[in-house]
Amino acid sequence: MANSFIREKAIIYRTIATGDAQFVCNFMGSENQNHQAWKNLDWQSRNVFTTPQRVGKKMILKVGRDVTTMRALLRATTKGAIFLAAFVLCLTIAQGSRCYAQAQTQPQSQVQLAKASQSDNASSEEPALVGAKGRGWPEGPTPAPDPEISPAVAKELAAMKAEIEQLKTELKSRSAAEPEAAPAPGSSIKATDLVPTTAKAESAVAVEQAAADAAAKSEKPEPSVPFAYADWTWLNGTARNKDAVWDSKFFTPEIRFDTNFVSSFNHPQDDTIGGSSEIFRSNEVQVEQISFGGDFHWQNVRGRVLTMGGMFGVTTPRNDASPGRGQWDLRGAYKYFSEAYGGYHFNVNHGLNVDAGIFVSYIGLFSYYNFDNWAYQPSYVSSNTPWFFNGLRIQWFPTEKLKIEPWIINGWQSYGRFGNRPGLGGQIMYRPKPWLSLVFNNYGMGEDTLGAGNGKLGRSRIHTDDSVEVKYYDHSDKTLDKMAFSVTGDLGCEYGGGVACFGDQRDGSGNITAHKQAFLGWMAYNRFWFKKDLYGLTVGGGQMNNPGRYLVLLPPINGADAISGTPYFTANPGDPFKAWDTSITFDWMPKQYITFRWEYGYRHANVGYFSGRGGITPGVNGAPSTIPNPAAGSLVGGTTFVPGPFLSPTPGLTCVAGSTGFCPDLRKDEGTLRLAIMVKF
Repeated sequence: MANSFIREKAIIYRTIATGDAQFVCNFMGSENQNHQAWKNLDWQSRNVFTTPQRVGKKMILKVGRDVTTMRALLRATTKGAIFLAAFVLCLTIAQGSRCYAQAQTQPQSQVQLAKASQSDNASSEEPALVGAKGRGWPEGPTPAPDPEISPAVAKELAAMKAEIEQLKTELKSRSAAEPEAAPAPGSSIKATDLVPTTAKAESAVAVEQAAADAAAKSEKPEPSVPFAYADWTWLNGTARNKDAVWDSKFFTPEIRFDTNFVSSFNHPQDDTIGGSSEIFRSNEVQVEQISFGGDFHWQNVRGRVLTMGGMFGVTTPRNDASPGRGQWDLRGAYKYFSEAYGGYHFNVNHGLNVDAGIFVSYIGLFSYYNFDNWAYQPSYVSSNTPWFFNGLRIQWFPTEKLKIEPWIINGWQSYGRFGNRPGLGGQIMYRPKPWLSLVFNNYGMGEDTLGAGNGKLGRSRIHTDDSVEVKYYDHSDKTLDKMAFSVTGDLGCEYGGGVACFGDQRDGSGNITAHKQAFLGWMAYNRFWFKKDLYGLTVGGGQMNNPGRYLVLLPPINGADAISGTPYFTANPGDPFKAWDTSITFDWMPKQYITFRWEYGYRHANVGYFSGRGGITPGVNGAPSTIPNPAAGSLVGGTTFVPGPFLSPTPGLTCVAGSTGFCPDLRKDEGTLRLAIMVKF
């Protein structure tokens, strides 16, 4: 019995030292015997526990003091009185039965234990444990105070009484804790073994911390931001800014300026350059782009707007013929915005974005914005493919290295539809390594040729555009610190409405019923960086073959645009067009927000296409062109066409101006010098 008491007493001390909330003891005696044994305890022992409560065959001794006070009481009673008093109590109550410690879960037990180990020498007590009222539990009957108990202790006992009543229900539903092995007969326990030391408390803290760490490791980690595992500012078509000038939880601004001076070695007298989506005027300083806007983001709701002023505001919309079908001025509605969409971000995998509006297209790899590109004037594969789409975009990031992006759009770089069906497409971007980027763009089903029958020509388009970019050298400590290349290949065709993808189709008499209408092109660029990206040098070029000319940018002859067309440069099924180009670009980049660019480019076509010295405007400055213009691209009176070579702007015909007519001066070659200052914040 004595050994059993000593073991039980050790449990009591361990309960106090570790901050356990209560001590539970089985008993066989009556409640009166139990109460009498409780009163026989010395006042120090009673100050440790509240008045005992009986639950079934269990005796609950509730801790009535904070850990610091209890430890002080333990030290004061270690040498004598509490041992004898507890022995009498447990001997009377337990009558040979066993006791065990049962701790209630405390959210802050780890913190309380740490404080207990650090406050042995503290002069002031920690705050008392929160009572039943403070925890919102129901109140119970208040026990009569013992004469030997101070008023403060009596008040605490009354509060604990209510809590004990609440715990009765919980205790009935719990299975009894496994009893600890009793000490061997005749063994002895030293007093120093009964009083836990600071080292033991710290060991308990370490165990709890290890358990918390293990639980944290078992939790699912937050998904990483897509492509954030590497620096991609070296990519062609990607802005090289590494830092945002200003940002907030709601808005990230973006500002762009692009000013250029282009000089054509053909010296057109009307200073007009055609056949490009980047250079438009010769021997003049022109603002190519003025853009203000940015990204809005709040509670997964997202939006983006970027205005488009400058030359881009009129030169890009004129290549879209969809406003020629139906009413309302779609060009006027959208031409001053390059991006405008809103959507929602779903926390799926590494992210899922659903956006609707106008968004940029990266068919052709190069960005719509010249600041982001390795060269100012990209090759035909990029310059002649879409810069924007209008519709619905879904961006799904199943991993941090993969993006799958479906599109449901009005058409091929179009504000509206050309026919009965929308365009479908998408992009797959995969970046498995920090030095490798793969991009696959595909488009199909859309009817993208304006024709008779309210524009419903019934001609559909399919197109694939695929790029690979590789950074094959990266040594930041060298003068030549980086080298990378990009290669892009495009393949597409149109079918229906008098054209076919695979060769000319003939009837039984050998007459052509459908001409081949296809596109085949490629481009390749190599980029060098020097002096920690202070300087850049790019060399590259490309080629295209587009029978039918459906992706050839129409020269603005006499104000012609994609709606009007022009008899001076036809785009009939089977019309031939082949071209190639090359360029060399040098950049000085003193800050990440600005680029000074010098570029020389040469372009060649197998038919007259580029503006010559005579220009492409009839009666220079006599009839300035406007967009839209009912007379745009029209034939000037007195102009005739006579039979001529097939390889010409008008296959099989040659323009004759006569005395009053007009023929544009179209050349097969063009060399240009391009200077630009580009800023992006």
